[in-house]
Amino acid sequence: MTTILTILIAILGLLIGSFLNVVIYRLPKHESLSTPPSHCTSCRRQLAWYENIPLLSWLVLRGRCRTCGSRISPRYPVIELLTGLLFLATALRFAPDLVGAPTPADAVARGSILIAALWFVAASIALAMIDLDTQTLPNRIIYPSATVIAALYLIAMASGMIGVTSAGAGSAWNGALTALLGALILGVLYLIIAFVSPRGMGMGDVKYAVLIGLTLGWHGWSYIILGVLLPFLIGGIVAAILLVTGRVRRKTGIPFGPSMALGGVAALEWGGTLMSAYLSLWGLA
Repeated sequence: MTTILTILIAILGLLIGSFLNVVIYRLPKHESLSTPPSHCTSCRRQLAWYENIPLLSWLVLRGRCRTCGSRISPRYPVIELLTGLLFLATALRFAPDLVGAPTPADAVARGSILIAALWFVAASIALAMIDLDTQTLPNRIIYPSATVIAALYLIAMASGMIGVTSAGAGSAWNGALTALLGALILGVLYLIIAFVSPRGMGMGDVKYAVLIGLTLGWHGWSYIILGVLLPFLIGGIVAAILLVTGRVRRKTGIPFGPSMALGGVAALEWGGTLMSAYLSLWGLA
């Protein structure tokens, strides 16, 4: 059952990745996400359903529009594949808990946590790519995502209070409390940085930090710590590489959203392993 659920979630990820391509392209332009339907951006021809199959259509068409021959960016299949792989990783992380739930209440709690993780992954991919393109982190993604994830955690908390095992009352309350504290800690930290260095950190980063803290906080303090450390570690490495290779100069603005997304998703998916490895490095585990 776990294997079937994992495969289905991975396939869902490919489909969501196709939709994220629409979000990434249209949302910064304030265009509708539903109309007009998917079309070639060069000749404007509406795409047939078989031209919208994730990964496969791009490969069959060899990255070209069937009508005008215009090049289709390889970024589209890359995002589809990335989303599918991250959904697969999320399923491997959370699906066994859902399948092994001993009571219906536990199943609801664990299912809500799984959906919250998938939502966060999808939102993070969209935010990272939009920040790369426009150096903005749209409220139209952050606010709904925070609302949905908070609602899912409330459902998990209520269900956990009914459940009798690992999703029981104590765990549910602890998850809710650390989720709130995670949102507060990361939000205040990034707000202070934005206040001290407004050219280096924007309010979009602050709002996204709240979303990251909220999402990771449910899973415990170690995840919050990683949510603080990993984005700055990744951002520092990326900045150093770009400076050494001459791709940017010292005063060049580098979008921080992708580093936040990578750090937040890595903490969510592999937080326990990463924290154990870090503690072992210092002989603390």
